[in-house]
Amino acid sequence: MRKYAFLVFAPIALAVLQAPAQTNKSTNPYKVEFDHDRDVEQLDRNTDGTEGIYIKVRFSITLEGSTVDKIEGDYKLIIEENGHRVGGVDVPRPKLSDALSVMLALDTSGSMKEHGRIEQARAAADVFLKKLPARSDCGLILFDHEIREKMPAVFEREPLLKMINQTQPRGGTAYLDAASVGVETLRTTRRGRDRAVVLMTDGIDLNSKKTMKEVINEAKKNGTRIYTIGIGEPGKLDQVNTVLVLDHSGSMQPPADDIDTTPKIEALHLAAERYVESMSTVGRVSIIPFSTVVEMPRPFRDKSQIAALKTSIKKLAPHGETALFDACHEGINVLEADNARGKRAVVAMTDGFDNTSRRRVEEVIARAKEAKIPLYLIGFGRANEIDDVTMRNMAESTGGKFYHAKNKESLVFLFEDLSIQLHDDGIDEASLRKIAKETGGQYYPAKNVSELKMILEQVTQNIQRESHEIVFKSLNQRADGMQRNVTLKLVQRGVGADDEKVVESQTGSYQLRGLVVAEMNHFVYLALLIALGGLIALPGLLRRSASA
Repeated sequence: MRKYAFLVFAPIALAVLQAPAQTNKSTNPYKVEFDHDRDVEQLDRNTDGTEGIYIKVRFSITLEGSTVDKIEGDYKLIIEENGHRVGGVDVPRPKLSDALSVMLALDTSGSMKEHGRIEQARAAADVFLKKLPARSDCGLILFDHEIREKMPAVFEREPLLKMINQTQPRGGTAYLDAASVGVETLRTTRRGRDRAVVLMTDGIDLNSKKTMKEVINEAKKNGTRIYTIGIGEPGKLDQVNTVLVLDHSGSMQPPADDIDTTPKIEALHLAAERYVESMSTVGRVSIIPFSTVVEMPRPFRDKSQIAALKTSIKKLAPHGETALFDACHEGINVLEADNARGKRAVVAMTDGFDNTSRRRVEEVIARAKEAKIPLYLIGFGRANEIDDVTMRNMAESTGGKFYHAKNKESLVFLFEDLSIQLHDDGIDEASLRKIAKETGGQYYPAKNVSELKMILEQVTQNIQRESHEIVFKSLNQRADGMQRNVTLKLVQRGVGADDEKVVESQTGSYQLRGLVVAEMNHFVYLALLIALGGLIALPGLLRRSASA
């Protein structure tokens, strides 16, 4: 038998078809929980290191009704691959653990202000905390680009809710650091308690010092499951290219108002640094300082070169006049010459009126429209010392926005918030799934923020369930790329050895990584070879026929 093979690489694809449960509550109190998104996984080796094709199946068994006091009959869970039995486990009396230690890590970054997310998150957290068993303790982590608040696991719920309701959104996102702190906090809880971190976020991690690998390893080492909730749509991770046009004229020497004690130039240093710290990994930025004249643009750098970016910012010292229009025009030209893919924008800050530019404001607007580059303008300082009318016109005419920062605090906030708006385009769903899957937790997408309450109710139930895991060697050890079915059958055993009644059955499938092999009958193959030989000989036969 001949075989033609072609490469088709595919990830594990799970498609669970829920079979109608043949459940009778009077005789079958059990329910099998089997998640098609995460509960079948192909392994390249067994847990003891033996190489081969192995399949890991996860499932939980729960009571169909909480009023069942006595279980009649003998139950077993059978696992089949393509209709052939490969393993099984006796069904123990399932239980919901009320001895839990949980850390709720809630994102309070600036983007949580959008679409009523923070209000819905507060309401959902209230449901979650009240649904936890009374014997379970719970702690809290509120985070943005840093850990804002932390409360260790306690039995009282009110202090946690009060802290959540009082915190206002601001800053970037560091959910990996928050998860790490949650795992570390639970490490000191009492032995014998199940540990879980419930992480809720609406953005891409922009600011964590911890890596995903470190967080997963810490969670595994400490026996802590991480449940992740992604609020909103998955991000596209498009590259973002911006130019920071920064005024360091002489008027940047004094403070912004009578309350501030920090010189405006030092406030700018802090604010611009927060901008680059809040960039995503796909962000690139160039810096153009200006005063009387526009200086040479600094090279585009990404977040891996943040030290060099901060050095350029800290070198800015106040002197000279203000050439805002020329600087904005140059920022547009730099982005055009760079010609990089992705989003583009100019972010310009000044504390005064333009008084030395050769370009007129109309030229700058026309150039920005031609290049399709929005201008974001920030006026810094007293209202009567900035040309807010002109800057607002420049911003709104080009699809950007104008902001007024009255003091150092508002300037830092605006730079940070603007960086988040430009760089944070959604959740990193792949990372949230990976963290949950590899720590034994589960990922929950909440594309509609109104779903949060229902999702956190599900999380409350799932973290209490006793889960089971079985690894079996595939009956077919060929990496043929074919789809294989995995069936979980809940059976009730009778008097006889072979007397088994299937009371519930669920089937899922996975796509094996490897080669898809198509087989062909050898007679067909021979016929094709004969036909091919005839085609090769045909030109010679035609020439002989013509000569004759």
